[in-house]
Amino acid sequence: MRNLLARKPDAVVLLLAAYFVVSFVVRLLVPNGLRVDESQQAFFSQWLVAGYDTQPPLYNWLQAMVVSGFGLSIATIAATKNLVLFLLFLSYYKLAKLVLDDRLFAAIATLSLFTIPQVFWQAQRDLTHTVAQMLMINLFIYSIIKTLKAPSLFSYAAIGVTLGLGMLSKYNFTLVVFAALIAVFLHPEGQKRLFDRRFLLSLAIAVLIFAPHGLWLLNNIGLAATRTLNTMAQEAPTSVLAKLIKGPTEFFGQVLVIMAPLVAVYALVFGKKFLRSLRPTTIWAHFFDTIFLAIGVQVLVLVFAIGITSMRDRWVLPLLFLMPIAFCLKMQARGIQPQDFARRFFIAPLAVMIIVPSLSLVLARAPSLFGRPEAYNAPYEEFAGKIIAEEGKRPGLVLTDSWPASGNMHMQLPDVPTMSTFFGNLAIDYDWTAERPILVVWLPSKDRTALPPVLVNWIEQNLGPQYSAVATKYTSIGYIGGRPEDQRLFGYAWIYPR
Repeated sequence: MRNLLARKPDAVVLLLAAYFVVSFVVRLLVPNGLRVDESQQAFFSQWLVAGYDTQPPLYNWLQAMVVSGFGLSIATIAATKNLVLFLLFLSYYKLAKLVLDDRLFAAIATLSLFTIPQVFWQAQRDLTHTVAQMLMINLFIYSIIKTLKAPSLFSYAAIGVTLGLGMLSKYNFTLVVFAALIAVFLHPEGQKRLFDRRFLLSLAIAVLIFAPHGLWLLNNIGLAATRTLNTMAQEAPTSVLAKLIKGPTEFFGQVLVIMAPLVAVYALVFGKKFLRSLRPTTIWAHFFDTIFLAIGVQVLVLVFAIGITSMRDRWVLPLLFLMPIAFCLKMQARGIQPQDFARRFFIAPLAVMIIVPSLSLVLARAPSLFGRPEAYNAPYEEFAGKIIAEEGKRPGLVLTDSWPASGNMHMQLPDVPTMSTFFGNLAIDYDWTAERPILVVWLPSKDRTALPPVLVNWIEQNLGPQYSAVATKYTSIGYIGGRPEDQRLFGYAWIYPR
């Protein structure tokens, strides 16, 4: 494969297609418990609305449409994720080819994503909105560069479409927009393109695409922002000076965590030639460097302005994942020949492409080998089947207090409406009769025996105070593939109308 890629770099497209087909199959082979982001998508698939929670709705809309057409299943959840991931890598390769003269460098840049753990591991298993955002960043930057090179009505329209969809992927896409605007302004042809009347078309299209969610956002700004801001302020020190130190430290720490494996691989493969090529030397190298620098400045401004003291790598990843293209641009400008290094470089990403699906399968199928079961091994299927068989009834509504439980229960009972107090803004019609009682499910800790207060409040407000004294039940079920002591405790209650 290394030789084939070195001779025919475009073969990377077929390689990536095969890899994500394998990843899809692997997901079907592991137990059907849902991880956090998968659970959210299964739960949200019941609605196609202008807004859901703290994230924009682009990925939710895509998942809901797939489920609407093909039903809710592990297959539809996994197919959506792997399709978006494939499009992410494909668009990355197209973008790399647009600015790199040598297709082999474009293939190297694309496969470099397999040296970033947050891409080849986290994105495969957890991330949804972040994956959609990275795809839209690729398409947005691609449209801009096409316009800078050869402006047309279509290229300006493409900017508008990708800008609008990008703003629907994640809110920090705004950082990329402003950074790209600065990079365009500093490009030799940039000001001419910005003051072209066709740019008004770009803005109009973007506004039209974003408008439905934008109106929802105006009316739900507290819902959309509060949880994220609270998370970003977790464990904040009380001292103002300490906050000012911790915020930038967190940011640069995440940059280091994300970039260290990539830089290490490049240093090992390309050696001193790579380290000597890091200064911008061409128009496009300067263009990408300007984007990264402008993003960094914006992040630091936000850190100081709103007191951000905690960051997650998934938030920082979309701001950095274009770095391999920038590195390859610099090496190309310095006259480095990719043919001299390609076969050696391809060892790392090809190894990762073999290890990741294999490790995912082993972790999920034999969790006892690693000490504890994964979310995939949670026994929701056995739990749902057991309590329904005992009760002899199917519920008219499933009510939960957490988002992992809500998505997992809806996956097991896709024909039953599911609501969660965690997403109190999302309601759905349901039948409540003696033949279709309400099933309340929660995940209690070992020492907890009472119905969670948020569920009690929902019952009193929606069913009436006379239903607040609920008879609760508990059952422990072993994790799939786990050790005998690996048990998941479930709390549940059936509520019948009186």
